[in-house]
Amino acid sequence: MKQASQDPQHSTATETVYRALRAFAERLSRPTAPPDGLLSARVIGEFSAGKTRLLRELLGAAIPPALFPVSSLERQTRLPLEITYGEPPALTLIERANDYDAAIPVETLHAFPRREELGDSDPLRYRLQLTITEPRLFLPTGDRYGEDDREPKRLLLIDLPGWNSGEDALAESAAAEIMTGYHNLALVFVVAANRLDGQQNTERLREFLAALADADFVGEPTLILVITHCPPADQARLGARLRERVETLWRELDEDPDALRLHSLAVDFAELTPDELASFRETFWGHLLAPLQDGSQAEPQAAHPWIAGLRHWSGESDPRAHLPLAQARIEEARALLARACPGGEFLPGMNMHRLLGLDAAALRERLLTVWRRQLECPDAEQLAARLATPVPLPDDHPLAAWWGQYWQANLERALAPARQFFARAEAVLRQVQPTTSDLRAYLAGHLSEHHRAAVQALDSSFACLVESAQALVAETPPERATATLLSLSLLEARYTDHEAWARGNR
Repeated sequence: MKQASQDPQHSTATETVYRALRAFAERLSRPTAPPDGLLSARVIGEFSAGKTRLLRELLGAAIPPALFPVSSLERQTRLPLEITYGEPPALTLIERANDYDAAIPVETLHAFPRREELGDSDPLRYRLQLTITEPRLFLPTGDRYGEDDREPKRLLLIDLPGWNSGEDALAESAAAEIMTGYHNLALVFVVAANRLDGQQNTERLREFLAALADADFVGEPTLILVITHCPPADQARLGARLRERVETLWRELDEDPDALRLHSLAVDFAELTPDELASFRETFWGHLLAPLQDGSQAEPQAAHPWIAGLRHWSGESDPRAHLPLAQARIEEARALLARACPGGEFLPGMNMHRLLGLDAAALRERLLTVWRRQLECPDAEQLAARLATPVPLPDDHPLAAWWGQYWQANLERALAPARQFFARAEAVLRQVQPTTSDLRAYLAGHLSEHHRAAVQALDSSFACLVESAQALVAETPPERATATLLSLSLLEARYTDHEAWARGNR
């Protein structure tokens, strides 16, 4: 037995696919973020109500310790804190007066600032922007502001300064100005259990509900009530009391009770077990994102950004669009090769007797004319174009390495022998002489082996993969189609390498 010429576990085709997969993962892992959307969810409440603690409990695992918002008991900053999706986590002072304004970065901060550090920043013009890798702040189907715009966007979760601090003009502004955004997902009203019946809280709640009724929302106006520092024994009672108060105030505004999505959560974070905290998080996010998931066609908003990115490939950037062209080129090559040698004979019916009297130039022109008519292709340039390998994906495409090193390389290996055969056939026909004795034998001797090699190249495991991949074109979601293509590629590469290894050991 021969010594193994290749180890199938470390072979060329398989390694090519592995390298392409690593490049794909690396490309998708690069820090990227979609543009800001117009959709916001504002967190409002009295000074020291527990807004910052709520956000820390919801998002703490995604926030580096140095960037943690400090409790409002310390009056850390007067600026709105805008939390959104981004990699890597970062804290930036930005200029953005309104949600629909572009964010202008002013300064990158390496720690959450003390109040005096930003004392000159007008809270009506500036915000702190905290970007974190929380996928629920990534909106894969957009912000639902425009009917035709379904591109990924970022959700803005905005913690506003609390009222009743005694010194912040922004916090004491009218509800219509600060408590509702340009385009709203929900508003989160946070109140401490021991301040539930405070007069200013009730007045602000009434003002807030009036603004809520007039604001732009995804679906119906959504209000999430969070009662903090609430002992477990009091949670059901206080939650029901606050809900009833909101419903009463809503009716006093002559609003339809059914036109308000109302959720209430009562919690004492200090008393929660890890499992209870996890359950609270899931409940809160479920309430917050519910408007985006209404309807049978809604997509989960917590989809991983990789999936979101793949779902929004379109046109030439979508690999599924290229699959039919690869299959068409293979089928075209097979059809041309079949027309080249029908019944096992090149130029059937043509012989030297029919070419008598022609000089060498006329004879060759006659053979080429018959040949091209037989192929149903008027010239060599068109023939080459019909067998050309399709254009690659853009260099910056996440699948560019896989496409170029595996898909196109294998497609080229499948098509190249056919191109070589037809180029050789043209050359052989141009060399026929009036003195050639047997045209059929002459063509068979010069072309049969090359024709056989071209046919075999189109009968490969890769050609089978291309044919199978056509099932992914129409209805398969792009992320599943991509995963399937990559899996099939790896299987095909392993098969190819095993066959090469087996041939070397025969």
